[in-house]
Amino acid sequence: MSTLASDAPHVPPARRGALAAVAGGTLLVPPAISLALAPSVTAGKTLWACPLLHATGVPCPACGATRAFVYLFSGDPGTALRFNWLWVVLWLVLAAISLAALFRLARGRPGVAPRVASAGRWVAASAPRSLGVALGFVLAAWLLALVNLDAIAA
Repeated sequence: MSTLASDAPHVPPARRGALAAVAGGTLLVPPAISLALAPSVTAGKTLWACPLLHATGVPCPACGATRAFVYLFSGDPGTALRFNWLWVVLWLVLAAISLAALFRLARGRPGVAPRVASAGRWVAASAPRSLGVALGFVLAAWLLALVNLDAIAA
């Protein structure tokens, strides 16, 4: 099978630009925000408190995600693992897909690889399946926040 750009389906320039913007944003926004917050977080300052954790003592599924990103992008992955690192893993997967999409777009190919598109169609094919995947991830993130509650609540 040839992988020449001339053999690939035509991707309209407007769509190519939109996909590139989304992919670029996925790659750049979390590191930029994390690095902007790094001086405050690494100095031990709390920028905001989780309302659920504050009111009930139970963390929300996203508790610790900001600090996990900040420590990861500040070059301290060991400390990042003490917080809710599942969101970082999700970002890494999305970043890999986005980077692949940018390379595909640069070669004139559709931004989404056929296998990724197939997986997306499988998830989206039924509402219960979509809900199950989303709830499964949120439940996993919440359980990880509970496991790492000592570091998160500190």
